[in-house]
Amino acid sequence: MKKRTSSGTLYDEQIATAHDYDRWFAQDTLGARWVRFWFAPNQTLFLNTPARRLPRLLSLKPTDKLLDIGCGYGGLLIYLHRKVGFSQAMEGLDCSSLMVARAREEFRARGLEACARISHGLATRLPYPDATFDVIVSTYVIKHLSDDLLGDMLAEAMRVLKPGGRLCLWEAAPSRNPYLHNFNVKLLKMGVSSAHLRTVGQLRAILELAGFRDLKPYGHGLYYYYPPLPRVGFIAVRPPV
Repeated sequence: MKKRTSSGTLYDEQIATAHDYDRWFAQDTLGARWVRFWFAPNQTLFLNTPARRLPRLLSLKPTDKLLDIGCGYGGLLIYLHRKVGFSQAMEGLDCSSLMVARAREEFRARGLEACARISHGLATRLPYPDATFDVIVSTYVIKHLSDDLLGDMLAEAMRVLKPGGRLCLWEAAPSRNPYLHNFNVKLLKMGVSSAHLRTVGQLRAILELAGFRDLKPYGHGLYYYYPPLPRVGFIAVRPPV
């Protein structure tokens, strides 16, 4: 949500969330250490189990240009690079300066500095030219965006995707059980201030309003981590010109 604060400055929910993460992850508390552990690239398939199917379902090729919006520590980029072997440098973007620094460290530690460029920036103002990417992925990001901001992000994704390019995103979803839903929301808001959970129908409508077509549900099924937490996601296509 964008609104004016009492001082007259523009409040942006994604910037506030980035500050929350930077402050939280820098702490030496049990909760912060626990989350830092799970954000590490070695845990990618525990948090993002559907990533195993991405190379096939997105028809990924070594020549594809890939962007990860909200790349965190870079775990998904590292995993996809190992599976596909992209010939062009991948791009990762995160609005948390701590995440950007950590992702760059992870790539350096693996000798993969030349394989990815990690940038600091906002999902709603992507710092890339029009029609740059064949594929965009975004995992566990959109819960931090109001409907207005999510619309802005999808408009930017549409802009920087090539005609016929693919977008894949997934996120936590609301539970039908009210007690489980309240527990999950508290869990997802641990350390941060926002968690907008959307149903399959709500996310589909937002993607279609942004102009995406050929929507295919994605991200459902068994996860290695948080099995009671529902997910919602889609693979969608920018229509050809």
